[in-house]
Order: sequence, then structure tokens, then C-alpha cells
Amino acid sequence: MVLALLGIMAGVVAPATGRFLDKLNFRKQTAALVAGTRYARLMAVGKGRPVEMRFDGQAHQLTFSGAVEEKKAVELSDGAVFEFRPETLVFYPDGLATPGRMVSRSGRRSQEFRIDPLTGIPVRQ
Repeated sequence: MVLALLGIMAGVVAPATGRFLDKLNFRKQTAALVAGTRYARLMAVGKGRPVEMRFDGQAHQLTFSGAVEEKKAVELSDGAVFEFRPETLVFYPDGLATPGRMVSRSGRRSQEFRIDPLTGIPVRQ
């Protein structure tokens, strides 16, 4: 009786754990995208020169150019997609940025951010 009850509980808990881990991975991927925009803005303001930010979907890298020349790897789960609209976001030394959107997708999950052109800060839609 106890073994049957444990088997039923394991059958219920395992799928819930899988969904929890998928959600956690999606949040981690989206946080990396937002952190990249904050980093680009901070570098532009700190160095006094514009910073351009792009995402290379093939290499899974955020690329920063201008005041800094860096590439940061982003771990993506299978089927996950990042999009920048336009493809290059520019952050300026006065805190301004080009208006744009960033989209993070993984399976049925999707999260979109708008870059506020007056503050250069990503705002969740």
C-alpha cells in the first residue's frame, strides 16, 4: 500500500518538477538578456561613448562594440530564441538609447521588453 502511494506521488511530482525547471531556465535566459542591456547602458555612461549591442543567434552571444569590445555567451535551451528589433541597439553616454524591442521565446513561453529611449532601461511589456 505504501509503495503504491509513493508511486502515485512520484507520478504527480515528476511532471511538475519538469515544468518548474523549464520555467526557471526561461527566466535565467531572459535575465541574461536584460542584464546585457543594463551592462551596455552602464558602459556607455561610464566610458562616455556609445555602445552598440547585438545578439548573434548562431554563436549564442551578446556582442558589445564602441566604448567596449566584448562578447558574452548566453546559455539557451533547445528551441529558445532571442530577437532584437532593430538588430542593433545603441546606448548613449547621456543615458539615452535607440528605441527598440527585445523578445525572448522558449517553447510556449514568451517575454517582450521595450527599450525606453529616454532612460535606456528595458521595460517589460
